[in-house]
Amino acid sequence: MPNASPKHDAVWVRQLAAELKLTGHPAKGLLAQVELDERSLNAGGARIPFAKHAAFFELAAKVTRDGCLGLHFGQTRDTRDAGLIGYVGLSSPTLMDAIKNTSRYRRVFSDAAEIEIDALEEHGRLRWWFRGLGSQRSRQCIEFSAANFLRALREKSGRNLALASLGFAHPRNKNIDEFERFFGCSVSFGCQENIIEMKLSDLNLQVITADDRLLSLLRRYCEDVLSKHAAQAPPLVEMVERLIADRLTKGEARHDTAATELGMSSRSLSRKLAELGTSFNGIVGSLRKDLALRYLQESSLSLTEIAFLLGYTEVSTFTHAFKRWTGSTPAASRGRMSG
Repeated sequence: MPNASPKHDAVWVRQLAAELKLTGHPAKGLLAQVELDERSLNAGGARIPFAKHAAFFELAAKVTRDGCLGLHFGQTRDTRDAGLIGYVGLSSPTLMDAIKNTSRYRRVFSDAAEIEIDALEEHGRLRWWFRGLGSQRSRQCIEFSAANFLRALREKSGRNLALASLGFAHPRNKNIDEFERFFGCSVSFGCQENIIEMKLSDLNLQVITADDRLLSLLRRYCEDVLSKHAAQAPPLVEMVERLIADRLTKGEARHDTAATELGMSSRSLSRKLAELGTSFNGIVGSLRKDLALRYLQESSLSLTEIAFLLGYTEVSTFTHAFKRWTGSTPAASRGRMSG
């Protein structure tokens, strides 16, 4: 795990580890697998690399055999456990204000979380993602954040709200009906980006715990915290990996496209990656291999679907690449994984 990964508050990993321990899972050993320990999680104001945060959620889903762990876990949290940012939302006058304040002060809780609300007032839409890690490697965290978001809105308004629509950038072909029951709307996967759309009338609902004087104090505290805490940009390899992961399916994971996105020439990008001991094609290959193994093991996607998600136009091309990576065919590897 890269140590320079953007930092994220440790509270949800700490609580998830505690729940795993209660259900008989070796939480301490699982934390060690992602290079975390209970002592670091329990330190006051603990923040951990988001890459490790996401990896722990994915590992927890695997060991519990709960492919919807993020969805389930997100429904059971308490907004107050998010600390300062949670109380800011609970003290805001309306749900619209709560979302705006959360977006404005998100760095108090996480350097990795990004929330874009330009279309919130007019269309009820917001986009979100996590910096430094592609959506394919943070699926459980992304699903957790969506479920926790709606649960918090229901808590703040005292109403059983439903979203207007919800879209996730990562693929899923199982348990979609469970998502739609909780969110109360159509839920799509494999979208271009993560998008929540709310009913405009719901955004104007009053927050039942609104407190103007407390909010004023909390906002001043947030401003003070932010003035002392400058978010660190993710390292180049992580930024390139995220750009690739988000563009594989669309066939846009190209060297020149990534360089343009990063504001540099293709030659400069090649040189900088070479200085780090890697290359654009090397990152593409490593990510494809990792995702291919995950898709084969954790989903019932067909080889044609997996090839498409990895940016291959032909299954034969995917099979050839997979044999080069592993010495085996995708079908044979899936058989061993399920055996």
